[in-house]
Amino acid sequence: MKNKLLEQKRMSILFKIFGVILIFTISVIFVVLAFWGLVEGQPNPVYAHLHLLITVIILIIAGSIVASFIIRKILKPLYLLYKAVEEVGKGNLDQTIQINSNDELGKLAIAFNQMTFDLKKMMLARDQLLLDVSHELRTPITRAKLALEMMPESKEKESLAGDLKEMEIMITEMLESERLKNGAITPNLAPIKVADLLQKLMDNFYRERNRIVLFPVVTDLTINIDESLIITVLRNLIDNSLKYSSNTTKLVEISVIRHNQDITIQIEDFGQGIPDDKLPYVFEPFYRVDQSRSRNTGGYGLGLHLCKRIMDLHGTEIKLQNKTDSIGLIVSLTFQYNN
Repeated sequence: MKNKLLEQKRMSILFKIFGVILIFTISVIFVVLAFWGLVEGQPNPVYAHLHLLITVIILIIAGSIVASFIIRKILKPLYLLYKAVEEVGKGNLDQTIQINSNDELGKLAIAFNQMTFDLKKMMLARDQLLLDVSHELRTPITRAKLALEMMPESKEKESLAGDLKEMEIMITEMLESERLKNGAITPNLAPIKVADLLQKLMDNFYRERNRIVLFPVVTDLTINIDESLIITVLRNLIDNSLKYSSNTTKLVEISVIRHNQDITIQIEDFGQGIPDDKLPYVFEPFYRVDQSRSRNTGGYGLGLHLCKRIMDLHGTEIKLQNKTDSIGLIVSLTFQYNN
């Protein structure tokens, strides 16, 4: 994007230089012809027509240059507004437009700035409310767990324990997500070998080891990451793949692909995938593809949101796509190769 802007600026400067040179050249020709006509000592219709033609050309070129400056000055506020609206659409609410005029565009800029301020204030209030509620719920949940320990073993106790565990996981994910969003967590970046990273990951799934296939990884591939945070992402993604696979005999496949300076870790499952029209929303907080999911498949709509936060913190990409040749989902995590 930066290179594109520099190229546009360079072309604009070249255009201006070309215009100046063209006007100067035509002016020189005009002066030479005029002087030549005076030397001849008598009016010449050919020279008169040439003078008129050159004058018209000069006026057209000069008018075009002046008009381009005027149009650019008029359109610049609209372009600034367009870019600001585009950024707000991406979720960046730290957008203001500086248009120093008292016309309709100036009023529109003031209204836009007020709108982004109100939206940001509303979002901050919402996040703070979720954070406060999450903190406040921890105390009664702890008391409930202590009381539950005093109860005799029964199906009701098992069900209550499951409910409390759900709430505890959801609250933990909410708090972690907000900490990542507010910059309370700084990634401890270090060069990590991908092979070692995936081996540590597999140790977390020793019970499901027979359902996970880890394809061979080149030992010298290294990426610059916070190992614990990325393992959290991978563990969450593999856990989802195992849960949502329709057939427990199907495997979850993990592979590593290198393309130039990109290292991509891919996780493929054989579940039902995600409807294409819902893929753009899966990283939003509390979004659930299937609103009727049971506790057996779990899901509060926070896991993928948390993964996205961690990947954003690393400046890297996470991508979900359905398989085209069979059922299932492919999750890709792309990192920069650390030479």
